[in-house]
Amino acid sequence: MKIKLLFIALTALFLTACNTTGNAKGGKPVGIVKGVMEVAGITRNQDGKNTIHPAFAKTSRPCPPFCIQPQHPFAPAAVDTVTELDIIHALRDIANGANAMVIDARTPIWTTAKKGGTIKGSVNISFKKLNSKAVAKDPDAVIEILTSKFGVTEQDGVFNFTKAKTLYLFCNGLWCGQSPAAIRALLSLGYPDSKLKYYRGGMNAWHSLGLSTVGK
Repeated sequence: MKIKLLFIALTALFLTACNTTGNAKGGKPVGIVKGVMEVAGITRNQDGKNTIHPAFAKTSRPCPPFCIQPQHPFAPAAVDTVTELDIIHALRDIANGANAMVIDARTPIWTTAKKGGTIKGSVNISFKKLNSKAVAKDPDAVIEILTSKFGVTEQDGVFNFTKAKTLYLFCNGLWCGQSPAAIRALLSLGYPDSKLKYYRGGMNAWHSLGLSTVGK
């Protein structure tokens, strides 16, 4: 009986070791939260010696334009500032049919693997297509994005946001003004603040947590 129990214990130990192969130092898994290793295809790097992507290693960027963004830069509009977990859960809900979209508001070059990639499941719509300059220069192009991608309807120049998607926007991080510029433009067009979410940490925070990315 003792031999049988010993065999069971050794087998369990072996299986545990196999399941944590490649994990952080000491064999401890690097989860998203306790007991959760993957959500919507998002995981964390299991290498305990992994470091942040070189594209995000610099701490000093000229201000302006790269000034530290406030926690709530859109007041009095009540746009929520969200965390990595909110983004991950939004991606999970979108995969299950939620009327929402996670938007990478950076220029396309930043979504490449060389620049650190982007968040799996996000859609790249550059802030240059949505900011105040875009609205003034080519309003029809902005309207096309709102109606074809965001679920907004328009008739005779009047927008209806009843079925508009909840948008989660991000860019390069705490010092990046690109997603805030896009959010301000959307607010100016009447997009409901309750349907706009600002991921302030952006790709800088995403990489600092070892969260997975995609990019060519």
